[in-house]
This record gives sequence, structure tokens and C-alpha cells, in this order.
Amino acid sequence: MTQGAVGGATGPGAGQRPDPAIVDDPAQLAPAWFDAVLGTAGTGAAVQAVTVEPVGTGQMAATVRARLEQADGGRHSVVVKYARSGEVSPMAGMAYAKEVAFYTELGGRLAVRTPGCHYAAIDDDQLRFVLVLDDLAGARQGDQLAGCSVDQAAAALVNLAGLHGPTWCDTELAAAPWLTTDPAITSEFMAPVIEAAADAFAERFADELTPPEATVLDASRELLPAWLFDHGDRVAVTHGDYRLDNLLYPEDPADVTVVDWQTAAVAPPARDVAFFLATSLETDLRRRHEHDLLAAYRQALATHGVTGYAPDDCLDDYRRAMLHAPFIVLLGRLTAGVTDRGDEMFRAMWGRSTAAIDDHGTLDLVRARLHP
Repeated sequence: MTQGAVGGATGPGAGQRPDPAIVDDPAQLAPAWFDAVLGTAGTGAAVQAVTVEPVGTGQMAATVRARLEQADGGRHSVVVKYARSGEVSPMAGMAYAKEVAFYTELGGRLAVRTPGCHYAAIDDDQLRFVLVLDDLAGARQGDQLAGCSVDQAAAALVNLAGLHGPTWCDTELAAAPWLTTDPAITSEFMAPVIEAAADAFAERFADELTPPEATVLDASRELLPAWLFDHGDRVAVTHGDYRLDNLLYPEDPADVTVVDWQTAAVAPPARDVAFFLATSLETDLRRRHEHDLLAAYRQALATHGVTGYAPDDCLDDYRRAMLHAPFIVLLGRLTAGVTDRGDEMFRAMWGRSTAAIDDHGTLDLVRARLHP
């Protein structure tokens, strides 16, 4: 086993058995396990009792809130995230490894708000992992189906700039193995994967798709394999799945926090921006406010040292990046556990993003770039 644990333990790749052990069942979340995670054994804060409850709507991992009762009468809670039981796909295993690496190797140098991480570990085979995170119990999870307000969207983009700005065109990070694409994964490799994902999506939703939505599905088969590897002039560390279900809003939306780093990568930063706005705002709201929201994002980037990013360049990047939404929806629907809520979410995201793709002429723009 390897581990990447926060708070004084060894780093990723150390080849040591994680202590405490990786869990994959809430029944394993015993007081002694938390004492090992938190370093509270033999102290007045030693954990005496644990109760757990499920939280979140994750499609690839399970998340629980653990309420801890301490020897000195204190009480607090943490969030524990671990692999879902049952068969784990290699793609899911890669996602688990990314999230552990994010917290252990990168989280401390960024301005983006994320929960504090007490412990992170993963098996060598990447089939089992565990994270112990601060519990932001007072915050409300965003609702992908309902969408968000303009103020919430602006706060999310300012927070996103705290990820992109500090990593903007960082050549060292661009070479980090966990943030780069395996050389074996090429456009030729991805073409059948995307074809299979599109087939699965069509099998479930074809009867519900409008003509423009069906056009985007057909174009995804054609364009996505090459588009994925067209990074252009600007890259940064991206979240990859930056949407409302992965955001936690406290009373003040400006303090929004992002979770779920299983798709982190070095890629064009506009993909996060386009994916968020295209899928998280109702279509009419996006149309009225997206230019102002892009301006707020650029201004936030400048506070993190990004200069010379002209409005026209930002808009061009944003328009081309719109294909990130069909990519994530297709791949998500293919790899995640199938639930009624998940299907409703994917369907809503497809409809909103198709409207954005149509508004910005993304398909023609990408075709012209890939086939000049």
C-alpha cells in the first residue's frame, strides 16, 4: 500500500502500509481509527464514540459525516470519503489517486478554498482510498438540478481563479505524473471510449433529446477525441468537474468551497469556467450575465498575478471550452453508478450545455481549429 497522509505522515509513494488502515465501510470508522487519524489517542480529546450518516450525492465514491464524542465531553464532526463497495473501474481508481495527490501534494499552495484534510491514503492498486476532511456542516451543497444565482456563480468563479491563477502556465506542474495524461491515452485511444459513452447516453436518452441536443451528441463522437488534446496557449491546474454539486455555500456565498478533486489535471483553464457556467446557470440567466461573469473571473485572475489575458482571448477560450460539458456528461454517465437523480442531473446538464454550445457556435469553431 502507498499513502499520502496529511499532518506529519509519509507522502505518496512511500510504500508503507497506511496507519490507520484504509476503510471501505462505515462500520470500520471506530474511535481508535479516528484517534490514529487525528492524533488524539491518550489525550482529553480521545474519541469515545462515533456515529455516521451519509452526505452528498457523489457518483463515484461514498461520503459520510462522522460525529465524534470525545473523552473531555467535546463533540465535533469530520467528513470521510472512500471508494464505493463493489467493482471499481480502472478509471475510478485513477480518479481516487488524483484526489489523494491533490490534498497531499498541491492543496497547500493554492488560494482556492477547499476543506482542510486530516488524512489521505490509497492502495497501490488504486481500488480503495480514504480521505478525512473538515466538516463544513453549516454550508449548503449546491444543487445541480436547481441551478444557482448570479451572485453564487460570481463567487464560484472568483474561487476558481484561486486554483487557476497560482498554477497558470506552470511548467513544473505540467510535468507532474498525476496531473498529466498517460502517454498511452491518445485521441485514437479515446475515440472508442467516447463512442461507447455516446452509445450508452443515446440508449438511455435518445427519445428525449431535441434536434440540437442530438446534433451535439453526434458531434461529440466526431470532435471530442481530438479536442481533448488541443490545449492551446494557456494551461493551469483544473478541477475538471467544477459544478454546483461539488460546491458548498455558507451563509456568505463569497466563501464558497469546492470539493471532489478526482478529475484534477493540467488543461486549458477555460474548460472549468465554461463547464460551470454552461451547466450551473439556467440558460436565460447565463445569456444575460455570462460576459460580466467572465470579466469577474479575469479580474480575480489578476489578483493572483495573471496579466495580459485579454477579454477577447478569454472569450475565445471560453467558446472552444464548451465541449468540456458533453465530455464530462458522457463519461460520467458511462462510469458512475446509475441513479434516478444522476440521470436527471445528466439530462439537465446536457440541455443547458447544448444551448451554450449553440449560442457560441462552438461546434463550427472547434471544427475550424481542428481541420483548418
